[in-house]
Amino acid sequence: MHPRVTGLRRALAFTLVSLLCAAAATGSDKKGVAFGLPAGTADRSLAALKIDWYYNWTVRPSSKASASCFVPMYWGRSWQLATLKHDLPQRTPDLLVYNEPDRSTQANRTVDEVVREWPRLLGLADRISAPAAKPFDDWMRRFMQESRARRLEIAFVPIHWYGGPDSRRFLRYVDRVHELYGLPIWITEFAVTDWKAKKYGTPNRFTEDDVIHFIEEVLPELERRDFVKRYAWLTAESSKESLRPSSLIASDGKLTRVGKAYASFVADGEDASPCLAFGA
Repeated sequence: MHPRVTGLRRALAFTLVSLLCAAAATGSDKKGVAFGLPAGTADRSLAALKIDWYYNWTVRPSSKASASCFVPMYWGRSWQLATLKHDLPQRTPDLLVYNEPDRSTQANRTVDEVVREWPRLLGLADRISAPAAKPFDDWMRRFMQESRARRLEIAFVPIHWYGGPDSRRFLRYVDRVHELYGLPIWITEFAVTDWKAKKYGTPNRFTEDDVIHFIEEVLPELERRDFVKRYAWLTAESSKESLRPSSLIASDGKLTRVGKAYASFVADGEDASPCLAFGA
């Protein structure tokens, strides 16, 4: 094939993605994924899941074609700040910051450190999240107190949730966080999880049917809550027993039954235009 024809097709594909993302914004744009799969399969997986947005815990999108549906994250390492402005996309409406700073195995930052760094984040995006810490623990409570005292700009609160397929309990948790802080909510990681399950020991007590039922119950409720602006299911690895039934993508790259259920959900009044509508 002539190189000019190939280049034209790529340009048209990129333009199509941008137009579809813009169209999706006219309906609900809440449904997304926390996505850690290789760049080589990113477009195909994102297209199959029919999501409106995604993030991958970094400042760079998983593929060029999906860039306009990507939300960057400053994960929380202080050395990243020196080049953060340069590394971020040219236009950044929303910026997620500090992934689980209250955990030693994650960002592992103190409240004082985050508060000192906060002025350096201002101006990097139109809207900046609060840190993704456990909302009812001392770390987050203290940070929110400090943010009010210092008038730090915080647009929304991101929360993580991993538990059994109890939709009422999950929705109560979401409602309580909003009641506590009075800010919009992004659910940036959630999935049905069995913490007692082990890969070479105790099998996961939940099934794909349990997870599908959970998804069918909670997604319409998240769409109805105006204060929930976005939510992202964790694209868990199928090899992790605690999360295995919640996996969206199987080891062969195809959607699981749960992935198909998540992909098939369309909010009431949504124009059904997903972030990506073609396979890479």
